[in-house]
Amino acid sequence: MDRPAYPVGMEPARRVWRTISSLFAVAVVLVTVWAAGALLSPIPPLTAEVVDIDTSALEQGATSIVLPESGASAVALPTGDPVTAGGEEPVPIAGITKLVLALVAIEQTQLEPGRGGPTVTIDAADVQRQRGLEASGVRIVPVSNGQTWTTRDLLAATVIGSGNNSAELLAEAAFGSVEAYVEQAATWLTANGMPDTTIVDATGLNRANVATARDLGVLAQRIAAQPTLAGLLRERPQSAVGQRFDDNAAVAADLGALGAANSYTDAAGVCQLLFVPVGDVLAGAVVVGQPGYDAANAAVAALVPSLQEGLQPVPVVEVGDVVGELRSDWGRAVDLIALESATILSLDATEVEARIEVAERRSVLSGTSIGRLEIETASGTQSVRVETAGAIGEPGIAWRFADPLTVLDRWLD
Repeated sequence: MDRPAYPVGMEPARRVWRTISSLFAVAVVLVTVWAAGALLSPIPPLTAEVVDIDTSALEQGATSIVLPESGASAVALPTGDPVTAGGEEPVPIAGITKLVLALVAIEQTQLEPGRGGPTVTIDAADVQRQRGLEASGVRIVPVSNGQTWTTRDLLAATVIGSGNNSAELLAEAAFGSVEAYVEQAATWLTANGMPDTTIVDATGLNRANVATARDLGVLAQRIAAQPTLAGLLRERPQSAVGQRFDDNAAVAADLGALGAANSYTDAAGVCQLLFVPVGDVLAGAVVVGQPGYDAANAAVAALVPSLQEGLQPVPVVEVGDVVGELRSDWGRAVDLIALESATILSLDATEVEARIEVAERRSVLSGTSIGRLEIETASGTQSVRVETAGAIGEPGIAWRFADPLTVLDRWLD
């Protein structure tokens, strides 16, 4: 049967119509997909950023420290890099050597606060050694044949009494010999961040015992962090086994300082290491290579008050301060308000880092405690709770129905 013939021009018109219908259907599908994708596209979480923390009150922190012009010196907080002055080369350190011995011996014997530790019995050779040192004019703590000394006794006599004989007794008791101690000290110094320090004996009488100011600052940090030794410096015992001895480590006690070493040799000059307690912080200070005790004591008399001033806590965040901003991808932003205050030691001013950590949210009500401002300094990290000063709702139609490329980008993120 023959197909009916269409009027002239109708067949092309029908083909055009079918093409238009197909394109329209495709467009409807694309629009539907785009609309569904827009409505269901992921909403990105709110983001927070810190506003500048005002540290202008801290600008005089490290610059206010009065370090001596002669010799080498360092001050150190419990953490962070020491502040140093003077030469950078290793120099003789005299009796500060005994503090290295104290730390290594405590670690070797695992001496805990309040414990006596291993004991040693004094023999005739020990008494003879004491006489030889005394005859040479150096400090000793008297011992007698047959006495039994604990490790803690020897530690007190070596650090507080600055006894050179007790230092050698401590090295022998803890390591078997001074030579074995010197070998162990080299390993310990490298492991504890003092690579430019060399120890050749237990006493510091040898001029080859040397260190840089930076290493001595690190040494002070290690002492402050060692509870047995730090406790000894606070208690300052002046007797052991019934034998009294002077506090030869005292430095600037009238200013509240805790002396840890106060010694002199011709090669080293006067070398002092002390701690300045300010609140819970125990800051170390070291001066070496001073030409005499008058000069050293004058330097410390200026240094300690300046360090105490530099360690005063200075408020940098008050309750109600705007410390950050919470933002949305759809153009809303609200302030973040501090719910707590924060203080920073002035010496930390050059190492202040702040960040805001918030819980993941896509909307928030006004007055919501949303996270914390973390303020990090050399001394540690402080956390301040923050809340929103306004509300951020979910995005509206205008944001959702963005151009197709933006909608696609949301799905790909």
